[in-house]
Amino acid sequence: MDIHDIALTLFTQLVGSHQTAAMDADARAELGREAYRCAEAFIAAKDQYIRELPVAQSEQGY
Repeated sequence: MDIHDIALTLFTQLVGSHQTAAMDADARAELGREAYRCAEAFIAAKDQYIRELPVAQSEQGY
């Protein structure tokens, strides 16, 4: 999943949670920006987690 897929998923969930209120284009744009900020934070956290995982030692010495 790339950042755009994550942001789109978050955006649709954010818009879906605000269905009771009528949203104008500016409000939807702000939700889109928020979705990208969250997606960037998720990817940064995931990358940090992966970097901190211990490296498995191979029996073959690779």
